[in-house]
Amino acid sequence: MFNFFDELKGNLKKIEQSVLNNYNIINLSGKILYVEGHQGLTILSDNVIVFKIKKGRIEVNGQNLILSELTQNTLKIEGDIKKVEEF
Repeated sequence: MFNFFDELKGNLKKIEQSVLNNYNIINLSGKILYVEGHQGLTILSDNVIVFKIKKGRIEVNGQNLILSELTQNTLKIEGDIKKVEEF
């Protein structure tokens, strides 16, 4: 027997999981990059910062890059950001 509310609950759980597994990036004028949903750093230097996401990694290239904030879920990079690529 089809139960509308059970079906709705199941679909909402799927949506919640897909939202939680994603990440958000905000690039402010190439000077500040704010990321929610990272899963750890792999490379940290003045010119390159690489961090993991659920299905790959993101590489930030630039000059004078500084990791100014790092929490379990968020990070903030400051500097002259030239390129942001997902792999």
